[in-house]
Amino acid sequence: MAGLTTDGVVHGAGSGTGTLRIRAESDRIVCEVHDGGQPNDPLAGRRPPRPAQPGGGGLLLVHRLADLAGVHTGPDGTTLRCYLPG
Repeated sequence: MAGLTTDGVVHGAGSGTGTLRIRAESDRIVCEVHDGGQPNDPLAGRRPPRPAQPGGGGLLLVHRLADLAGVHTGPDGTTLRCYLPG
């Protein structure tokens, strides 16, 4: 989950902070990261970053490893929740 937490710190509205929650649900692990940022690319994590772009692979890795990953953006920031096999 280093990619999730790093994205929250790097892209989280410049505050360098975020909240990480991890819990077990029957046969899977649920990870949730919240930060104050607003994504500027609706397809972030759904396509590979451009070759010249530094970083940008953390969210892509989450989408490839997780059974399910969802992003919710609201007035207080963005939350990414992913479900990983246990």
